Amino acid sequence: MDGRPVTRTEALAQAVAGRAVDLVVSSVDINAVLDQVDLNALLDEVDINQVLDRIDLNRLLSRIDLNDLLQHIDFDALAGETDFGAVIAAASSGAAGDALDVVRSQAVGLDEFIARWIARLRRRPYSGPPGPPGPPARAAS
Repeated sequence: MDGRPVTRTEALAQAVAGRAVDLVVSSVDINAVLDQVDLNALLDEVDINQVLDRIDLNRLLSRIDLNDLLQHIDFDALAGETDFGAVIAAASSGAAGDALDVVRSQAVGLDEFIARWIARLRRRPYSGPPGPPGPPARAAS
């Protein structure tokens, strides 16, 4: 406490107050209190990003039994709800060609990036990608 001696009256008052607090706390119906809590309002106050930052995702995923999880999936029902005709039509309508174009574009971009860095390492100016040899061909009139 504060270092001064406690009188008998003060000690008795502290004991009575402690006992009164114990009686009040033990008589509270925690379920009734929780029924009064507006969970939506409480969740509105929670910063979910801060909560997610505290989660060790690797530890959480290591506790998941993926085989058990997959056994609960009804693949037949999932396949029944899938429109395979639309999937096949989308794949045959150029989706694969579009994906290939994206890969090619990324490869050209990577090639240019590497060429710029090589020129920089060699301390030479980079004049851009090489064109076809010779002067440009004339269009037929």
